[in-house]
Amino acid sequence: MYEIAPSVTVDASPQTVWEYVRDVEAWWVASNPEHESLEILSADGTLEEGTSLRVRERIAGVPGVATGEVTEVVPQRRLTWEATDARYRYFGLTVHVDESVSWELTPIDGATELTARVRASFPETLVGSLVEWSFEHLLDGVERDYQHAMRELEYIREELESSGRA
Repeated sequence: MYEIAPSVTVDASPQTVWEYVRDVEAWWVASNPEHESLEILSADGTLEEGTSLRVRERIAGVPGVATGEVTEVVPQRRLTWEATDARYRYFGLTVHVDESVSWELTPIDGATELTARVRASFPETLVGSLVEWSFEHLLDGVERDYQHAMRELEYIREELESSGRA
């Protein structure tokens, strides 16, 4: 298991950042070349507790599909999405990963610190342990996942600060 928590300071109010982050369909795919697609599986398309999402992406070059749901919404503070059975294709194997991301907002003197708290757990099996070890040590996967999340955060900051929405 690993956890990372990259963050950026956005020159915008928590309300502005919150509204942008919740409009995940507008920014998620564009924020990172490793993102392939995002589907909101709920009828109304809003991110509330219980909203189901499916994402296709690559982490450290490893392709995967994760279907999960929003498990926590604290307006202007935190939005958490969890996928308890994300599936990644690693050297011909399908590996099931339990993963989550919480976008956390902290007000700072008229600006907002935006943190992406990412967690991933590999299966507690021999294959899971080998995949986790090679992901961490051969692919430098934890660092690459950190950079992956940072790219998303920097995209959000850039979009908000350059668009005049801040």
